Amino acid sequence: MKLKYLFPIIILFISCSSKEIVAFDHSYKHYAQLLQETVKDGLVDYKNIKASLPSYDSTYADFSSLDKGQYKSFTREQKIAYMINAYNFYTIKAIVDHYPVKSIKNIKGVWDDLEFPVAGEKMTLDNIEHDILRKEFKEERVHVAVVCASISCPELWDKPFLPDSLDAHLNLRAEAFARDSLRNSINFEKKEMKLSKILDWYSSDFKGKYDSDDVFPYLSGEKRSVANFIYQHLDDTTRQKFKGKKMKVGHLGYDWNLNEQK
Repeated sequence: MKLKYLFPIIILFISCSSKEIVAFDHSYKHYAQLLQETVKDGLVDYKNIKASLPSYDSTYADFSSLDKGQYKSFTREQKIAYMINAYNFYTIKAIVDHYPVKSIKNIKGVWDDLEFPVAGEKMTLDNIEHDILRKEFKEERVHVAVVCASISCPELWDKPFLPDSLDAHLNLRAEAFARDSLRNSINFEKKEMKLSKILDWYSSDFKGKYDSDDVFPYLSGEKRSVANFIYQHLDDTTRQKFKGKKMKVGHLGYDWNLNEQK
């Protein structure tokens, strides 16, 4: 083969070889920076993000560039961490894309119509939460980790969930949620627990793992399960106060106002 024909082939080969798949950053460096810059006490500075932040654009590039093959090679923990972080980031993006809004519920189809690039596919927020995190992984603690941009949601954590520390991170968020009196109110004088509406909507997810009748033998079914979930994530001093008390269990109303910094 003449050199003049061989040269373009060599250049093409070098060009194709250089397009290596970039390893996914499981430390979520850009997302961590975005959270540090815009989240305080669970509230988000959407206005600042809307004005343009390099960390926001970089985070979008990180989540959207992951392909299906890479995702399939992830461990279970890596997949769950990615999906939780993606859900929370794309919720932020939905708000920013429609900002200003008073509530996420003002965005038509925000959960079941709007699609985002997730692991090489187009997914809705409902796909991420219900089809993957709940149905595929059956991880009930996602309910204290995914945040729907509303006041009554769990507080948005100012750190990404990391696969190497996923169990510890989920437990930390479960503890923060259980001990947050705005989201789960426990009144020992009235012998009353008013729990987050989230634990009512998704009570079936807690059955099995939290069915023990040691603390709440007088409760039955899913009501006992969600009470146990909260109880197990309280501090020792608070747990001692349940002894000898027969608690009523109900649920708080839900505040859909935007979780925005004022």
